[in-house]
Amino acid sequence: MERLSERLAVIESVLKKLEPVENLLERVALLENTIYTTKKVFTFQEACMYIGVSESLLYKLTSNKEIPHYKPRGKMLYFAKEELDEWLLQNCEPTVDEAMRIAKEVSATQPFFNQKRYGKRKKN
Repeated sequence: MERLSERLAVIESVLKKLEPVENLLERVALLENTIYTTKKVFTFQEACMYIGVSESLLYKLTSNKEIPHYKPRGKMLYFAKEELDEWLLQNCEPTVDEAMRIAKEVSATQPFFNQKRYGKRKKN
């Protein structure tokens, strides 16, 4: 029983030593975020981390020319931060409130006789 309590004490001391490591990891994450906000051009790996995709997906996007990128010497890929931000913000999905407001505006501007009718018409 004494040996078990000694082992627990050792484990507790090791855990106390690890607490500063957690603080360091948080600070490193904060520094990485700071670097991404100040940098204007990203390398391939930095762009993967910035937009949150895998390397294979980013290679696929660049080969299909779906994402803006640069190849200054024909080999290395670089990405402009502003263009990545624009690419990320394309195809905005409206909220339910916005969709309802747009639908009301469209129905208010179109006269009734121009609206499409679904179903069968009654014959006289």
